[in-house]
Amino acid sequence: MNDLIPPHGGQLSERLVRGHEREQMLHQARSLPSLTLDEWELSDIELFGIGALSPLEGYLSEADYDSVVDRMRLADGTIWPIPITLSLTQEEADVWRQGLDIALKGPDDQVVAIVHDPELFPYNKLVEARLVYGTTDSSHPGVARLLSQGPYYLGGRVSVLSLPRHEDFLPYRLTPAQMRQEFRARGWRQVVGFQTRNPIHRAHEYLLRCALEIVDGLMVHPLVGQTKSDDLSPQVRMRCYEALVGGYLPKERTVLVVNPASMRYAGPREAVFHAIIRQNYGCSHFIVGRDHAGVGKFYGPFDAQRIFERFTREQLGVTPLCFDNAFFCRVCEGMATSKTCAHPATERVSLSGTAVRQLLADGKAPPPEFTRPEIAEILKETYVGQT
Repeated sequence: MNDLIPPHGGQLSERLVRGHEREQMLHQARSLPSLTLDEWELSDIELFGIGALSPLEGYLSEADYDSVVDRMRLADGTIWPIPITLSLTQEEADVWRQGLDIALKGPDDQVVAIVHDPELFPYNKLVEARLVYGTTDSSHPGVARLLSQGPYYLGGRVSVLSLPRHEDFLPYRLTPAQMRQEFRARGWRQVVGFQTRNPIHRAHEYLLRCALEIVDGLMVHPLVGQTKSDDLSPQVRMRCYEALVGGYLPKERTVLVVNPASMRYAGPREAVFHAIIRQNYGCSHFIVGRDHAGVGKFYGPFDAQRIFERFTREQLGVTPLCFDNAFFCRVCEGMATSKTCAHPATERVSLSGTAVRQLLADGKAPPPEFTRPEIAEILKETYVGQT
């Protein structure tokens, strides 16, 4: 145990192809049938390319898909909670030619990947919605996307020829292999990962500080792929993370890196998915807070923690750190949870998203008991700029 935790499945599966082999595949792609990917699908291509989806080598086969949907495992028994798939419309399926590889293109018509020996298969949208998302309600953003997809999936091993081009967060776009190298250089063996897609506040900070007490280092890993249209932009959220990491957490024990994944809002299953991605980045531990990866009222506040009870340490690898809802207690004069605070709810400062938005609409910054002043000002400026 003198090194970092192994990637999920034992080794990183980086699907990015370089050099002469890449040139050969680009030439081959000119004569292949092609599909055009959207932003959400391109984020999966990036995850394949950098190895964040290890041990997957591509889109799930029918056997793997059925197993993942039904029992959260690949056909070989490896834990995998979320189907990683590429959907086809009926029209696209009609021109699919069995035995031919398929080129995948971005919106700019440039080839980004090739699917080898593709397997086309139908699937049941309502079954996937019920088992993966826990609902068939189309008001759930993940279910809405699923129901809008074509009726077929395309499975197959993927070779990534070009990662999506980014102009933002370039210093923070590090791969799992690069982060593992960084952790080793810092002498870290036990690392805790923190998933976030919201502006960071004092409750989050409390979880980070608690976790830092038991590990060597912390990786704050905000998701910057596609989210709901009413979520704050990644640019605003990153300013908040930079303010926290730069001003309140020990720099020698904290790193800030972006996660290029898109949100699926799959609640408990996505919590396991997020944990696996962080294991691939080198994290031995993963913070699971209240309503992780949830949306609306579709999941119970601690469903995403209970799902980890289904797996042994040997099966999953990464260790979940499960925390209760944190708040500021006026009597304790500090952050606490119901496990550590004896005072009634009337003494607790814990603002809802609606309450925070109302404060911002009134031109007021959230109180320091809720978030750091620097972060409150960022949110206030952003809200005023949008109204």
